[in-house]
Amino acid sequence: MFSLPPTPEDPVFALNRLFTSDPSPLKISCGIGAYRDNSGNPTVLSCVKKAKEIIGAESQNEYLPIAGDAEFLRLSRELCFGDGSDLSNVESIQSLSGTGGLYLSLKLLKKLGCKKVYASNPTWGNHKSLTLNAGLEYSTYTYLDLSNLKTPEIDFKNLIQDLEGMQKGEGVILQACGHNPTGVDPSEGEWEEIVEVCGRKGLYVILDNAYQGFASGSPSSDSLSIRKFLSSSLDFLVCCSYAKNFGLYGQRVGAVHVVSSESKNVVDAMKQIARATYSNPPKYGSDIVKTVLGSSELREDWISEVGEMSSRIKSMRLAIREKLEEKTGTSWKHVTDQIGMFSYTGLSKEQVMKCREESVYMLDSGRISVAGVNEGNLERICEVIGKAVEE
Repeated sequence: MFSLPPTPEDPVFALNRLFTSDPSPLKISCGIGAYRDNSGNPTVLSCVKKAKEIIGAESQNEYLPIAGDAEFLRLSRELCFGDGSDLSNVESIQSLSGTGGLYLSLKLLKKLGCKKVYASNPTWGNHKSLTLNAGLEYSTYTYLDLSNLKTPEIDFKNLIQDLEGMQKGEGVILQACGHNPTGVDPSEGEWEEIVEVCGRKGLYVILDNAYQGFASGSPSSDSLSIRKFLSSSLDFLVCCSYAKNFGLYGQRVGAVHVVSSESKNVVDAMKQIARATYSNPPKYGSDIVKTVLGSSELREDWISEVGEMSSRIKSMRLAIREKLEEKTGTSWKHVTDQIGMFSYTGLSKEQVMKCREESVYMLDSGRISVAGVNEGNLERICEVIGKAVEE
């Protein structure tokens, strides 16, 4: 007989269930991290449409190798690390988007004898589940100054102190750009210090690269942290997702890049994990990414479209800030100081619940997806938030 206690529902999908079941015609979701255009509709990039036309019936429904499509992986490496980077010590394996890449990476750390992995406090909710399900102990390191969420900023002194307190052979997950859920990223100088401490302490580093190009609008700018690690002598892993920056949420396209003098052996070990988990990665999504990145014309189209999506999010940040300052008479500068898809609004859980009573849905932490805000729902979102913070 199967006998298990109830399993807690994932917070993001639980929020979406509440939103879906709400009968109010005024309901608005600020929770799910998926890009929407200014009309609130899902977006299919024009470069992706063109790639699908090129692929057409030529895409055969055969198994890919366990490691994935070699050309897709080559192009993915070049995008991840930037043109001109020395990739002689880099090998790659295709993954089931960023989530699958993280799971492969965490299972690898388990195989290497790692016992504990740290992620930022706060972080993407799935980091904990992935770590625990890979058979590892989970803990956190300081990230935000949680004593003042009205003006969220990195508590860098305690972040470094926590890294210094980790033991050799422990793992750490760092988000490469567009930190989820806070939208607050380290500066270039702070990244340099993080790299130095990770190397000196002998930590296993996993860079979660879910938003490259999507955060700042520039793939090159968003790879700053990755290049900082590449320029060091450290072994590390980068887990890349093409869900957000290509709009391929349902295709599950990703890659893990291994930087090490033993990178081939590491990828071989990950292939063994993949074989026992899902065997082969999906083909169609990697065909799309390969076609776009492999064509100079489509690649330029993609860079332009990514820039447009990022620009729309930035304009919504400014609009949110101005509207909330108008309604509350207080500063909301932190909204425009943040970067990427998400904003840590600073709302308390009690204030979040008040917003839900008015059919405006966000996570308990007060995190909203700025990509879900548009000219049509901006006024009501800010009206409800303004009312919640003033009560």
